[in-house]
Amino acid sequence: MEQADLTSLEVLGIAVKSEIDSAQLYRIMGKKVRNLVVRKKLAFLVEEEEKHRAILEDLYDKTFPDVPLVLPENSAVPQVTQALKEDLTQAKLFQVAMKAEQMNETFYADLAEKIKDPTGKSMLTYLSRMERVHYQLLRGEHELAMAYPDYFDQEEFLFGDHMVHLGP
Repeated sequence: MEQADLTSLEVLGIAVKSEIDSAQLYRIMGKKVRNLVVRKKLAFLVEEEEKHRAILEDLYDKTFPDVPLVLPENSAVPQVTQALKEDLTQAKLFQVAMKAEQMNETFYADLAEKIKDPTGKSMLTYLSRMERVHYQLLRGEHELAMAYPDYFDQEEFLFGDHMVHLGP
């Protein structure tokens, strides 16, 4: 996501579009996963991305009250745009989602450094840190799926010698 030549209007439009697409990606992922806890985590991520969208839309409305928000046609993360069109495996979807979270973290952090408004700076810093948390959550689930190939397809967890899942 190169923002060197973008206006503030375009940057916020890109950010809102990214949050919309991320929420949609997590909805698709949630439909492919049978594991109840993973589905709950993906539903949590949908809610998080919807909150982020609201934060960005609020920032946009305060910054440009008389200008309608225009969203780009495609996500700033091309893999997400492609993933929304294709029928990818669960593992591949997790990889795309992790990459998107990393790119969004960097995008928001870079914007936070450039913005002069303290409220906008704190919002963008918050969003950057939340994207890092989302990446870590996805990475943990992806690592479990790599260690236990049927992890996403089990409604219940393996108990005994392999794994006990505690917490969300």
